[in-house]
Amino acid sequence: MNEPIFHYYGNKAGVEGADQIKQVIDDATRGSEYYKRQQEKRQQVLQKVNKMQMELENYNKNEQKKKEIKEIIQNKVKEFQINTDRIWAHFDMDMFYVACELLDKPELKDKPVAVGQSIVSTANYVARKYGVRSAMPTFVAKKLCPDIIFIPCHFEKYKSVSNIFMTILKKYDDNLESMGLDEANLDLTQYINNSQEDPAILCENIRKDIFLATQLTASCGIGPNKMIAKLASEINKPNGMHVVQQTPTAVLNFLEKLPVRKIPGIGNITEQILTGLNFNTCKDVRDRADQLYIIFTPKTFEYIFYSCWGVARNYHVEFEDQHSISCQRTFSSISTQREFEDKIDYIADKLAEEMQSEEKVGNHLTLIIKTAKFEIRNKSLQLNQYTNQAKQISIYGKQLLKIMQLDEPIRLLGLKMSSLANEKQIQKQSISTYFKRQYEKSVGQENIASVKGSKSHQISEDNDSINKERLQQQELSKPDIISDDEASSISNQILSGVNSKSHQSQAQQQQYLQKQQAQPKSFRCPICNKEIDCKGNNTVLNKHIDRCITQQNVIVEQSDESNRNFSEQKKKVSSKIESKAQKSLNFFKK
Repeated sequence: MNEPIFHYYGNKAGVEGADQIKQVIDDATRGSEYYKRQQEKRQQVLQKVNKMQMELENYNKNEQKKKEIKEIIQNKVKEFQINTDRIWAHFDMDMFYVACELLDKPELKDKPVAVGQSIVSTANYVARKYGVRSAMPTFVAKKLCPDIIFIPCHFEKYKSVSNIFMTILKKYDDNLESMGLDEANLDLTQYINNSQEDPAILCENIRKDIFLATQLTASCGIGPNKMIAKLASEINKPNGMHVVQQTPTAVLNFLEKLPVRKIPGIGNITEQILTGLNFNTCKDVRDRADQLYIIFTPKTFEYIFYSCWGVARNYHVEFEDQHSISCQRTFSSISTQREFEDKIDYIADKLAEEMQSEEKVGNHLTLIIKTAKFEIRNKSLQLNQYTNQAKQISIYGKQLLKIMQLDEPIRLLGLKMSSLANEKQIQKQSISTYFKRQYEKSVGQENIASVKGSKSHQISEDNDSINKERLQQQELSKPDIISDDEASSISNQILSGVNSKSHQSQAQQQQYLQKQQAQPKSFRCPICNKEIDCKGNNTVLNKHIDRCITQQNVIVEQSDESNRNFSEQKKKVSSKIESKAQKSLNFFKK
C-alpha cells in the first residue's frame, strides 16, 4: 500500500494541500500508537473494499440481475420528489471556540491558534492552512504547524456567547434545531410568509445582528430543506452566505460535484469505502446507484442514495426525550489511580451540571475510556434509583473504574447516564411514595379507620409473623432518588461482586430481626395512657389502640343521637379523639 496510512479529510473549510498534509501526518506519526491504530483501521477498510469489489464483479457479469436492480432504482427515483415548498436556513458560527478566545486575545488573530489540550477542539483559519483541524491530536498539529498556539478550553465562556446567538435566532423560529453551541437549523417558512421578506436579505440581517451582539461572525446557508441549508453554509465560509434556489434543478446542480463526504452522516470509514469503489461525488452515486444497492445494507443505501438526490427532512419533528446524556474529555496520557479518580470527579461534576440543566435524572451509568493505544473500553451499571448528583455519579464511576482494572495509561475518559427520566416527575412520585410508606409504617401496614367515622379499624391477627416477602418489598421500596450514603453502600456491594438485590434482601432481613429483638416488652397507650404488656408484639398494642379509638367514636355517636343540643360538645370530643389519634400516629413515626 503506497498511500499514507492516515486518511485525511481535506474538504474542510480553510484547508489547503490535502495530499501533502497526508504525507506530513504519515511521516510524523509513523511508529506511534496512533499510527498503529490508523494502520489497523486502514487494513480493515481495504479488506471490506476488496470484498465489495468482488461482489460488484459478480454482479456485472449477471445481466439479468443488473436489469432487475436498475429497474428497482428507476422505480425509487419515480417514487420521491424534491420538496421545495419550504425555506430553511443553517447558521454556523465561524471557528467558534477560537473566535471566543480571540475576543480576549486580539493580538493572536493573525497567528495560528487552536483550542484544546491533547486533542484539537477548534483551529482558526490561519492554522487550517497548515492542515490543522478539529479532532486531530495536538502532537500531529504541532508537526504540521510548529508555531501553533494552544489555548485551554473555557466552556462557560462559549456557553454564554452561545446563549446570545440562540436568542437572536429564536426570534425567527422558536422551534429551531440546535446542532451544538455554534450551529442551528431554522425553518423560516412561516416567518417569511408573514413578513414577505426576501430570504437572503433576512438572513444577511440576522448575521449582522449576531455580529453586533457577539462581535463574532457566522456563516449561513439557505435551501429547501435542512440538509441543503447545512451544506450551503459551508460554501462561503468564513463569514459568508450561499443560497440554493427553491427548485429541484437548482438542488441537483448544487449537489452534482459535491464530495460524498460532505453529506451529513457520512464519516471517515464510509468515505474510504465509497472512494475505494470510485464513488467520489453525489453524481457518481446517482449514476451508479444500482452498484451501491448491491454492496450496502438497505438502510445505508437509502440514506446515501436519497441524500445525493437532495431528498431530506424539511419540517420540524417532535423530538423524543433524550435517551442519554454524556460528558467526556480527552487529555494527555495519565496512568495512576489518583489521576483516574480525579478525572472521574471532574467529569461527574460536568455531567451532573448538564443533567440538572436539562432537569433529567438517570439510573444507568456507563464509564468509557480510551487507552493510550487508542482502544475503546466501557463498563456499565444499572442503578436501582435515579440520580443527577455529582457525588453519587462519581461514587459509581469510581467503582466501575475499579471493576475495569486498568493497567495501562489512558487518554480519554467519559461518563454516560442513560435510562433518563424527568427530574420533577420523579421527585413528585418520590415524595408521594415516601409519605405513603410512612403512613403505612405508622399503622403496621394495615388500613386505618377514619377517626370521625363509626367503622372500626380492621387489624390483621398475624402481624406478629410478618410475611418475609412483604417485608423485603417494603424495605426495598426506597425513595426513587438515591441518597449519597445509599450510593456508597450499593456501589461497594457491586464492587465486591455481590448481587445488590439479594445482598440487600439478606441484610434487611437481618436488620429486621435485630429491630424485633430490640423492641421493648411494654408500651404506654397514647390515648388512655395505660401501660400495655405486649411482649414486643405490635399487634397487641394496635388492637388496644383500635379499641380505644372505637369506644370514643361510639360515645360520640350515642351522644349525638341522644341530644342534638350537644353538638358543640361532640365537636370538642371529636377534636380530642383526633388529637389522640394523631398522637398514636406520631408515636409510631418516632
